[in-house]
Amino acid sequence: MRKLLIVMLSVLLSGCVQDFAIYMFDGHDHSLTVRRQQNYFWQDTVEVQLRATNLPQCQRLHTLSTAAPADIKVELFAAGDGVWNIRMGKQLWQAETNTCNQLTEMENDPKADLGQRVGQFVVVDEKLAFEPAQAPAPAQ
Repeated sequence: MRKLLIVMLSVLLSGCVQDFAIYMFDGHDHSLTVRRQQNYFWQDTVEVQLRATNLPQCQRLHTLSTAAPADIKVELFAAGDGVWNIRMGKQLWQAETNTCNQLTEMENDPKADLGQRVGQFVVVDEKLAFEPAQAPAPAQ
């Protein structure tokens, strides 16, 4: 009976999502990580978190959403001097990686200059991955 219960629990938990993708810059000690987590298989949404890391100075975990769709898309823009703009759907945040303390929710103005597009965190083959931005084509 106990073995059957363990097998049934593992089947129930197998539908859950828990993965992450990392964007590293300035070496391995400086990074932004997006993590998505679905606690129960029957949920249609996931919790999305951003970890800003600048070792050994700081490491901070920020919650972006507790009810995002499982096939998330998180865009990343470099605004200079350790400042990053993060856009997920209609939400926009600004994070900094010098002290990792600040995550500010901003108004998502489509015309605003968010900085240089670095890439995006997207779901590829049911796994979260970071896709770097395409380099602009050379002018002719």
